[in-house]
Amino acid sequence: MDFERLQRIYEDQFIDRAWWGHFNISGAPVNKSFHTVNIVGIVAACAKLALHITGEIPRIVLSNKAPNLSVNPAKIALNIKLLRLDIPEDIKVNALFGSFIHELGHLLYTREDIGAREARRYTPVQTGFLHMLEDRRVESKLVNAYPGYHSFLYTARRLALSMGWWAMEQRIGFYGGMDPENRDINGNDGHEALTDYICCKILYPNILEDPVYIREVNSFPGNSRKVKEIDLLLDKIKGYAALTFTEIENVAEELAGIVGENGTVSENFCLQEVKNTLRQFEDYTADRDIRMAESVIADMQRTFNPEKFHYYAKTSSSESNRRTQASAREFVHVIREVEAEAGTISGELLKKARELAAGIQLQLSMFSAKTDKNKVIYEQDAGELDEEELYQSRYNRNIFWEETPAPSARLEVVILLDLSGSMVTGDKIAMQTVLAVALVLAFERYANVVTYSVYGHRCDDNCIEVTCFHKPGRRLQLAKLFSQKALYANADGYAMQYCFEKFQPDSPHKLFLMISDGTPSVVASEGEDPQEQVREVVHEGKKKRIEVLSLGIDNFDQADMYDEFIPYSGADTIVLFSRWLRKKFSSLADETVF
Repeated sequence: MDFERLQRIYEDQFIDRAWWGHFNISGAPVNKSFHTVNIVGIVAACAKLALHITGEIPRIVLSNKAPNLSVNPAKIALNIKLLRLDIPEDIKVNALFGSFIHELGHLLYTREDIGAREARRYTPVQTGFLHMLEDRRVESKLVNAYPGYHSFLYTARRLALSMGWWAMEQRIGFYGGMDPENRDINGNDGHEALTDYICCKILYPNILEDPVYIREVNSFPGNSRKVKEIDLLLDKIKGYAALTFTEIENVAEELAGIVGENGTVSENFCLQEVKNTLRQFEDYTADRDIRMAESVIADMQRTFNPEKFHYYAKTSSSESNRRTQASAREFVHVIREVEAEAGTISGELLKKARELAAGIQLQLSMFSAKTDKNKVIYEQDAGELDEEELYQSRYNRNIFWEETPAPSARLEVVILLDLSGSMVTGDKIAMQTVLAVALVLAFERYANVVTYSVYGHRCDDNCIEVTCFHKPGRRLQLAKLFSQKALYANADGYAMQYCFEKFQPDSPHKLFLMISDGTPSVVASEGEDPQEQVREVVHEGKKKRIEVLSLGIDNFDQADMYDEFIPYSGADTIVLFSRWLRKKFSSLADETVF
């Protein structure tokens, strides 16, 4: 496709606002452009929009194919190949978002209207017309209820219209005959041209302004008369938003009676051209961004939707009959530890981390002051041990003082970071990075009393992946903590169990710090509650004298999982965390036995 020509056609097109009916555009709740082609960010925005409008996050499929409306929709198919069109970014991003809103309208209105009634049977022709009419009805209802989203719906429909117009310029006389692959095309008798006219009448009325197009449709015997009947029927509809689904069914039935029930309704050439254009791009499903976006969808569903989501190992059809839920339980215990890669240090985040570290160091200094004790070490140059001289050590010039903490004063800390897909939204990763960097900077300053390690976790289809950012005895590499990326789902309970084993058996004080933005989502078998499993793991930790603190990066219910938790409260979260550390360090220092 000539994308420069497509863009010029797009700029020349204008769809009358009356197509959607009369609505008040003031007080639009969203911006008119995203100015981003980041599929992860777009998907996260789509999920939030769905939650706002429908109260749930539906199943979203990132597809290479244009979505097709089912009579009872259960998911949204989002064709992400739109992002590879060689046109301005704001057009393709807004068109993609408009496509999502359109499909969301079917979940909101079509599903609701037909859910509580007995299903009707449709002929293939009726089904085709039903889809066209319902497309316009749901968009009209959407802009009346949510006028701020009109601009996105407008962009999507205008782009499809422009592609259809481009196709019209390239090939006049394409109804009937043979297609490029030498297959018979339905419509040699003008049926295809007539049904295409109906689609344009309903969805793309601008096309009807072209006299060549009208002449092509009327060139088949009998079509001219039928076009008048179609115009008479559809012109009676003054507002599609006011129609019920039953009325839409009746109009579709009348249209089928005009064109005849023989054959089927072929896709309108605007939609055909959209698909033909997108086919020229390589397969999108292998992209890492797509995998990340899918993990964001799944994790947000598990976090915000009321029903429980269960996580299973993916198996081939030949294996599925042999594997049981027990094998799924074995799967989630497969943990792979990987080394974190070095990322790019952000000066802004590092500055914030250092400011926070100063406050944490203040609490640690108090702890260190209470636990450090002076010990006297005797040193003798040569010869047998002079016990008499040893007992008079204060007079020996070879005796020196060394300040060390008593063994019972040492504190070991294990930090577990959330690297699941939902962390990609907002500034969660940035906030978690600041917290983690601040802690390790403070711990490095007081290495005499604190030993620490830092891990992150997520779960994909193969295993639970635990990323090691730092271990005791290693040189701290801050750049590794700046490499945090959000992906897949979260398996809090299993990752915590794994990290509990990182504590040294003889550590007198063990503190496990969990940083997360949501509830756990991974379970091994149907019926298992992931939150109950986390609660059990916390109790197991208590038996091992491990104190667990949960620090929320976002609002979620923690009380039923953790005895000690700090809920998310914006900037005050850090203040609350600092207070908790002061209280904890004071308590540990008072308990220390020398």
